[in-house]
Amino acid sequence: MDFPLFLKALVIGLSIAAPVGPIGLLCIQRTLAHGRTIGFLSGLGAALADACYGAIGAFGVSAVVSTMVAARVPLALGGAAFLAWMGVQLLRAPAARRPAPRKTRPRH
Repeated sequence: MDFPLFLKALVIGLSIAAPVGPIGLLCIQRTLAHGRTIGFLSGLGAALADACYGAIGAFGVSAVVSTMVAARVPLALGGAAFLAWMGVQLLRAPAARRPAPRKTRPRH
């Protein structure tokens, strides 16, 4: 068997089989715009995020859920305060003006 040919076929097969989603496109865009190092670091960051999600799933969400349940009241109060702040900001904002409709003359 021709080993270099096998490696070339393996690389081509993996590159075709790799799913290109939004994160993959982001890594490609950063690689093209900023170079290999930034592209590699972007891919490494995406892989690290996937590893964190996998670890949370592997270790179970029960610890996270129990922590969230224990912090239910502070989270609810913080969320309510944030929503109230957003409401006050919305009420204090000036009303948006609509432009007056143009009067068009009929063309003859």
